[in-house]
Amino acid sequence: MKKIILLATAVLFLFATTAMADSIKGKVGITARGGASYIFNSEFKNEALEAMNKDIPPEIGWAAGGGIMYGITDNLAVTFDVIYSEADLKVSTPFMSNVDIIMGKGETIDFSLGAQWRFMTKNAFVPYVGAGFDVLLNKITMSDKFAAVSDNADASFDVGTTYGGHLSVGADCFITPNIALNAEIRGLYSTKGDGTRKKPGLPDTVTMEYNPTNISAFIGLRFFFP
Repeated sequence: MKKIILLATAVLFLFATTAMADSIKGKVGITARGGASYIFNSEFKNEALEAMNKDIPPEIGWAAGGGIMYGITDNLAVTFDVIYSEADLKVSTPFMSNVDIIMGKGETIDFSLGAQWRFMTKNAFVPYVGAGFDVLLNKITMSDKFAAVSDNADASFDVGTTYGGHLSVGADCFITPNIALNAEIRGLYSTKGDGTRKKPGLPDTVTMEYNPTNISAFIGLRFFFP
C-alpha cells in the first residue's frame, strides 16, 4: 500500500512539474469538489422553548457540489456553483444536566454566482481569489429525541430562503493543460432565516433563527474544455 501511495505521489509531482497552466480565455471549465464546513450558531427566539438554552451550535458538517466557469480573460473568470451542505445541530437543556442532544439536521443548497481573479504563473500552480452573491435554500429536519423533549413529536420546522455573499481563496494545480487539482477555502456570510414551527391544531410560530453562515474547505478537480 505504501508503495502505491509513493508511486501515485511521484506521478502527480511529475505531471505538476511538466504541465503548465494554459490560458483560460474563452474556455469553459467544470468543477466537482467536496470538503468540510463549519456553520455558525443558530438560536432560539421564542419563550415557548425556554427550556432549551438559546444557542444552537452545530457540529462540523460536510459540503459538496459542482459548478461551471468561463474565462473572460487570462486572469478574470465568472463562476456559477451549486453547493449542498449539512450539519447536525446541537441543543442542551437544564433539565438534562446540560447534556447536549442533537436537535436535528440543518441542510442548505447554495446557488452561487461569482467571479475569480486568477494570478497566472509560468508553472502549473495558479492561485486565485474570488467573490460572489449567494441564494440559499434551507431545511431543518428534527431528530426524534429533540421532538420528544420539546413536545414537538408531530411538528416540523420550515426555514425561509436566505441571501448572502462569499469570499474565497484557492489554487488550481494543473496535472495536464486541461485538468487541475483544486483546493479552496470559502467564507460565506448569510442573512438569518426564520424557523417556523408548524404543529397541527396550533398557529404557526417563529421559534428560531437559522444561520447558514459558514467557513468551508474544499478539494476537487477542474476540467477545462479545449
